[in-house]
Amino acid sequence: MDTAIGITIFDKDSIEIGQSDFNGYFEINLPKEMDQILFAGLGYEWANVSIPKDCNNLEIILFMASTYDFMSPRKVDRLRKKKFEKIPELHFQAFQKKLFITEKPCVKRIFEPDFPELDKIAKRSKKLTKENKKNFELLEVGDTISIPFNGTYKNDGTESTSLLVYSYLTDGENFDCKIQGVVIQKQKNRKGYFLTYKITNTDMCEYKSIFYNDKAVEVGQIWEVNMKYFKVITE
Repeated sequence: MDTAIGITIFDKDSIEIGQSDFNGYFEINLPKEMDQILFAGLGYEWANVSIPKDCNNLEIILFMASTYDFMSPRKVDRLRKKKFEKIPELHFQAFQKKLFITEKPCVKRIFEPDFPELDKIAKRSKKLTKENKKNFELLEVGDTISIPFNGTYKNDGTESTSLLVYSYLTDGENFDCKIQGVVIQKQKNRKGYFLTYKITNTDMCEYKSIFYNDKAVEVGQIWEVNMKYFKVITE
């Protein structure tokens, strides 16, 4: 177990009322009518706790925020709940190590699933993936496309800008830079939906000197983009 440093404590109105110190300790004064507070910290899962009237010593177990790759929202919540159910056991371990002064926590916590929000994100991603695949299938050789980019200035003392490709999941079309081109070949395989295109216009960039993969971007160059990952705007 590690000490949770710099955890911010909020009341039910999201007003900051305290923060844990370098030893993980905190002291707060709560009005009699306040019985619920939130603990939030960078890299930690937030914890909403209810405080009974006879609970004067708050001892809180926080979990580090985890990354769950390639899992359904329901499975993520099952794993999170499994950890949550260990709180009494972890609290007792902290008591044995003399980190806590009580054997059992006096605060009350209810598991709060992330599933609804995660499921919403997953459904949106599935919808955009389907639309992206359809857009690829509709494109033909000779069609005009635009590839949106974000620009970051290079650390070389010049106005040179390196371009970064946007994910196809990116919303909107208000981009820093768009490179226009004409499709000269398309190919679909297990690795993705590939478009080969010839650059025809670089005027839709707000940067004076643009580079991609450390090479200056110029009209006439032949590029390739994988629509399985990157955004393509059809004209």
